[in-house]
Amino acid sequence: MVRKSMIAEFNHKQSATKAQTRKLPGEQSLQNLSTNRQNLIPDRPKTSPDLFLNATTASMASALPIWEASNIFTQRNDLPWKADLNGKLYYAREVENGKGAVYFWVTEDLKHESPATLAGAAALAVISAFDIRAACMHLIYAAHAMQLERPWEQEFVIDNRQIEDYLGLRTRTDKNRQQKLALIREIVQQPCKITTFISWPAQGKRKGFTIEEGRLWHMQWIRDHYEQDLFGNEELVGVSCSIRAGSWAKYFLNEEGRRDLNAFFHYDCLNKVLLEDIMSLWHHREGVVRLMVWLLPRSKADRQYPLGVRTLLEIAYGTERIEQARQSSQLRKRLANTWDEDLLALHDRGWHLHFHSETYFPELQPLGFGRGNHNRPKGFFEQLLLAHLWISPPDSWSKEAISLDGVSKLEVKQAILQAEERHNWTGVEVRARRQEKGWSQPRLSMLSGLSQSLIWRIENQERSITSKTQEILDRTFALHN
Repeated sequence: MVRKSMIAEFNHKQSATKAQTRKLPGEQSLQNLSTNRQNLIPDRPKTSPDLFLNATTASMASALPIWEASNIFTQRNDLPWKADLNGKLYYAREVENGKGAVYFWVTEDLKHESPATLAGAAALAVISAFDIRAACMHLIYAAHAMQLERPWEQEFVIDNRQIEDYLGLRTRTDKNRQQKLALIREIVQQPCKITTFISWPAQGKRKGFTIEEGRLWHMQWIRDHYEQDLFGNEELVGVSCSIRAGSWAKYFLNEEGRRDLNAFFHYDCLNKVLLEDIMSLWHHREGVVRLMVWLLPRSKADRQYPLGVRTLLEIAYGTERIEQARQSSQLRKRLANTWDEDLLALHDRGWHLHFHSETYFPELQPLGFGRGNHNRPKGFFEQLLLAHLWISPPDSWSKEAISLDGVSKLEVKQAILQAEERHNWTGVEVRARRQEKGWSQPRLSMLSGLSQSLIWRIENQERSITSKTQEILDRTFALHN
């Protein structure tokens, strides 16, 4: 009901926006992206409902194309880009050991429905120019797409006021108003410079499918809003834009298609703190930002095995820098110090670090964890490359996921008290209780913070219910009617 009411409200606002469009000459369309300045600022177009209204967490589309595109903005030319048969640079991520794949290209053309993608130096120039903060806009788009019933057909509208709130820019004093608007105008366009081709294998009863190359996000229009000062000078005072999801959404964000077993409805939680951390850390701790974005979808999995430090170092700093460090003692020490500082930065923001005792020895760990002094053992860097650890996001992120509908702290406390009287759930009982409430598995996943695949395995008796999972289920069923 909450989602339907939001959709109805948004569709009403969309109709008002279309009626208003003829009165706003400052619009940029697919045919003409140049901005026509206005003497006085008109009424702004109606925007989509705000994210994070009652909590610091919002639902967002969560599928492999979404997360890999996030890595493009954070890792840029450190990813393994290759040339296709036409010489165009692409980045690919295999699906199910090569049974399928997701391909990405880049373009500078924001006008046309099927843009020309780039090769060689031109492509590298666009990739290198990607702003790491554009990853925030990409994730924000993925959250706004969740508000729509058919996001591959419907548009959402956002403006600088919403974006400033999402990114914590309102309280920032290091940029003036014009600088903030210039930044917003740049990063709202960058997610629309990525195209994707998807070959997805059959999974269970769901048939495989192919999605022809197309934009990840369509920029329907972008408007600059101006007003005059006392002397008649025009000043930029706002930016708004309309975005539509690409064809991928029809296959990965389609609730009706999920029920018919010909599509998926993958979503997760986007925490506002993540966006604010990216905005505050990107300049001086880029490695931390890369790690947070890369780790987030993986942290939802029920991981039995730790992550390899070498993989994490390559994510944070790129393969080339790792190889350079192996050839230079000075670079090794410098990179190891940066790595330790980045781990501490994660820890300071509530992320949990657990070092694998058999590979990540105390003398390799950051100061304050296992290592007691600045000295490292001989051959430490090669040992570090072979070490493993677990990294998981702050506890508050998963707790917030339980309260997506704005549940009060008192209700949370009451739910915890009720949970103390709980009995051991079975998969059959979880399914029955979920169906009794009229929830789909994706809905239970969104409310609880548990992955949809884990819920499916529990209900089908393929996974036992741990005490932690049972506590989450108890709270979720108690809090939400």
